[in-house]
Amino acid sequence: MTEDKVETEAQGEVPAAQENAEVQTANRLQTGLPILDRTLNGGIPKGSMVYFTAEPIAQPEIFLFEFTTPRKTFYFTTDKSAFNIERHMSEIAFSYEQIEFFDVREEFYGNILNTSTEPGEAERRLIEFIDSKIDYIYTSGESNFTLVFDNFSFLIDLGIDVHTLKSLLHKIYEMDKERESTCYLFVLKGVHDRRVEVIFQNVCDVIFEVEVEKKGDKMSSKISIPKVRGIPPILEYIRCKVSDRIYIDTSRDIA
Repeated sequence: MTEDKVETEAQGEVPAAQENAEVQTANRLQTGLPILDRTLNGGIPKGSMVYFTAEPIAQPEIFLFEFTTPRKTFYFTTDKSAFNIERHMSEIAFSYEQIEFFDVREEFYGNILNTSTEPGEAERRLIEFIDSKIDYIYTSGESNFTLVFDNFSFLIDLGIDVHTLKSLLHKIYEMDKERESTCYLFVLKGVHDRRVEVIFQNVCDVIFEVEVEKKGDKMSSKISIPKVRGIPPILEYIRCKVSDRIYIDTSRDIA
């Protein structure tokens, strides 16, 4: 060891490589899945909007539950009621104590749809409902939180104008950046027109895609990360098995 290096360490200075790694980690938010966090050098960049896509057979709800574990989460439900999601989480021992649910499904089917009379009124009121909840999150003063849309396909399938949805996402995106938080948009895979998928993928900073493989009587899942804004594409699949949790398979292959 050189005298200069001894003197530097004695003075308590941090090596540049270590300092850079610490800065990079400080600018990341953990996903709740350690293998993803390691692959992404500590997690996804703060302020990211994530396009998460999978078929129902991949049990995407388990991934979403894992994404809620690191921090305070605001959870928009569309296809299932908040009550049923809480029950499912309890059945497989996921805590929802730090989750605040917004029951879009109940508001739409239990209120808006029954009281709307004009064409397009129900869809407009639904967007206003979601927009009011985004305002609520913003005025709460929270930061470093997670926001989940389970699922965003519901809004696309209603036929809401793409520009209206992009405007909503822009508002969320700006809030995420300011509050150093993250948003997961769960979009059902293989359901929507490819053009629509590309439009929303372009809005997002990160893309997580889950595929299911069947080999004989066994099934396994593969996670790919084709896009993380600001870093080179990740060219490896991450293999995993899904049951009550996400269990990582140590084998990998090239995407």
